[in-house]
Formats: sequence, C-alpha cells, structure tokens
Amino acid sequence: MTLKGMNDLDQPLYTDYPEFEFEYANVKEPNTLPPEKQTLLVGLDKRKMDGAPITCITGFVGRRIDLIKIEEELQGVCHTCGSSKMYDIVLKGDVRKRAYIYLRNSRYKVKFAEN
Repeated sequence: MTLKGMNDLDQPLYTDYPEFEFEYANVKEPNTLPPEKQTLLVGLDKRKMDGAPITCITGFVGRRIDLIKIEEELQGVCHTCGSSKMYDIVLKGDVRKRAYIYLRNSRYKVKFAEN
C-alpha cells in the first residue's frame, strides 16, 4: 500500500530556518572502519544551559547507523541517556570510565581527552 504523494520525499521542503543544511542529506557516508583502526576520544564537558556534566565521545569514522548502534549500547552499559550528533556521542553525566571500559572491550582504541 502506498500513500499518495509519498514517492517524492527526496525533494526539498520549504523552510525559513536560516541554518538549514540541505546538502547533509546528499553527502555519502564513509564506510565504517573496523574497531581496531579507530581511535576514540572520551572527554568530559559541561552543558551550556545548566552546567551539568556530560561525557563526549568523538573520533568515530563510519556510517550513522553504526554510530547509533554504539550509542544505544553505551546507554545501556552506562545506565544513562544520551544522543548522537554528527559523528559524536553525548552521554548524560560523568560516565567516562564505564564508556572507556566498554569501548576497550569492544576492541576500539580509546584515549581520555585532555580537559
């Protein structure tokens, strides 16, 4: 069953948002490198609104689907909520040690970021 008008979803929709990035949808994602070839940085940051600590994991090279999969696994291991932005994973709270141990057990090269 198809809905009328749903076959043209690749066409841009009108927006008046000045920072809209249409080109992002057309960018080809790089292939996901094996974990042994990736170096991830685990760091601590503070949110701008209330200053709450957040754990940032950067340096991932690969498809967005794989990043979301790693993010969901980290949320379960660290017992916290989080999100992924572009190629970074953001977890609520200071869970650097748990994230470091999980990523090391997943065969990633992991370093702590200098704060």
